[in-house]
Formats: sequence, structure tokens, C-alpha cells
Amino acid sequence: MSIFAHRYAIHFDISPQITYLNQELPQIIADLLPLFEGFPTDVQISQQSIDEGIDFCRVVFWVFSESSNALKSFGIWFQALFREVQVSNILERIIVCALDESDDIAVELSDWTRVHALPMDVQKAVQNEL
Repeated sequence: MSIFAHRYAIHFDISPQITYLNQELPQIIADLLPLFEGFPTDVQISQQSIDEGIDFCRVVFWVFSESSNALKSFGIWFQALFREVQVSNILERIIVCALDESDDIAVELSDWTRVHALPMDVQKAVQNEL
């Protein structure tokens, strides 16, 4: 049995800057994705993490499947999902709620993409998943 994996990230710009970010809240964003309409079958999201900088945070996660076609379907679905303003607004509000001091802070969903992963990183992610 072969397992295929791709790494994805959802990037939020935060201005003027992050004060304190409760990382547990942004991590649930990846857990929410299967609840959205059209989520492809035969894929699983796992190994969520948060990258945080002075003025951004990224929700990073892996998508696994036994089918390369299912991963391709996920990629197409993923690229289309965040073009819906309602989805973006809800996810931005989750990030605002995760900030300790959210007064006068703007959060913008600025990028969502598949992240290039080295073959050894993919192999490690698959081993961790098994």
C-alpha cells in the first residue's frame, strides 16, 4: 500500500503585529476543512502546526491519501475554497480570537498554497502517519 502526501499552508497577515497568539485556535482551522462542502473523499488531514512571525501566522498541515488522484482533487478544492469571502472572513475571525490583544489589529487571509516539501520530508511525514 502506497501513501501519498502533500504539505499545505494557509497564511494570515496580521498588522500591525502579533502580541500573543494562542496556537490551539488556529490549529483547528485544518480540522474544520473536512466540514466544508465538496471536501474530497479519500484524503486525511493531519500533523497540523503553526508558524508564527512578528506580523503573520501560517497554519501548516499534511494531506494524506492512498490515491494520487484524491490528492489532486484536494488541491483543486483547496485552491477554490478560500476564494469564498464568507470562508475567509470566518477563518480571519478565528485568528483574531486567538490573539491576546486584538484591539486595532487587522487580520487578512493572504495566501493558501501547497508547500514544496523535500522527498525526505514527505517520507518522514508518511512514517509519522503510519
